[in-house]
Amino acid sequence: MHANEAPRKAAPLSAHVLFQSDDLDCARERVAEKFCSHRLDIIGDGRPFRAEHHHAAGDILSLNYISYGADVLIDPGELGDFYLIQMPITGAATIRNGDREFLTNRGIASVLNADLATRMKWWQGCAQILVQVRKAPFVALAEQLLDRHLPAPLIFDPLIDFSRPEMLAWRSMANAMFHAAEAAETAPGRPTIQTVLNEQRLLELFLRGQPNNCSLFFAEERTGANPRHIKRAEEFIRAHAAEPVTLVDIARAAGVAPRTLQLGYRTILKSSPMRSLTRERLRRVRFELIAGAGSEPVTDVAFRWGFTHLGRFAGDYRREFGELPSETVRRAAGTIMPCFTGTRA
Repeated sequence: MHANEAPRKAAPLSAHVLFQSDDLDCARERVAEKFCSHRLDIIGDGRPFRAEHHHAAGDILSLNYISYGADVLIDPGELGDFYLIQMPITGAATIRNGDREFLTNRGIASVLNADLATRMKWWQGCAQILVQVRKAPFVALAEQLLDRHLPAPLIFDPLIDFSRPEMLAWRSMANAMFHAAEAAETAPGRPTIQTVLNEQRLLELFLRGQPNNCSLFFAEERTGANPRHIKRAEEFIRAHAAEPVTLVDIARAAGVAPRTLQLGYRTILKSSPMRSLTRERLRRVRFELIAGAGSEPVTDVAFRWGFTHLGRFAGDYRREFGELPSETVRRAAGTIMPCFTGTRA
């Protein structure tokens, strides 16, 4: 190194080097050990191939740094049992997840959905930090936060825009976790309670901040503490939305008279128990339409959630989400990711 040259900054997770290799087959096999089987090909004739993978395991996620040097094609298909959040720190990559394709760089990252096929091109000089999240506990966390069973895959908009304040805050927390892992001189052993809590908080922020097909459920959350009988009523509605529920059923579960429950909803929520039930069912329909992307007729989904008058259902759906159910299906099945924000103001 010349006297006027600045020392090279160490790569992230430099205390946790998994492997370094100039051999394409070796790199493919070693990365597959931590992720999944995939195609890996050199597609450029410029910079030499030099793969490097750093890895720090946690509880339900792992932190990673990967670079390949040369232009490479990576085709894992569906990841299956994990999600992968990828953040370029140098260079750029073209990402295709499902029907969405876009270019990532320091301002645009990606999340690879476990249930959608992935194909990527990492361009020469691209290096990324990656958060690998196990699918089963991630979905379980989402269900716990939403107090609902998710009958279809959890699907995120694969493009992460760091100009959005929510995701900029998320990246700051993720970077803090990488810095903490870098400070460890040896590979971590059994995750500490604090590590587990940090991981859960990071994933909760991601669920709330990155648009996904459950965002419409998060959008309904209200600030402030509701009376106990209102909370019991809402819990009952979420648990029994697919059943033929009446006002009397909801009031009985809440432990109050029907009239008392109606007054409570009107005063506190500016709504009614049966309207709350209808909104919950509409959200369930929207979730399934987005997840199914046209694989099932709208009428079948509507009937399953208790909507027998299709004209009234379509009108209620449009007032709630600003579009007809058929429009949701078309956008979910098209190349443009559907709007996951859910309810109109």
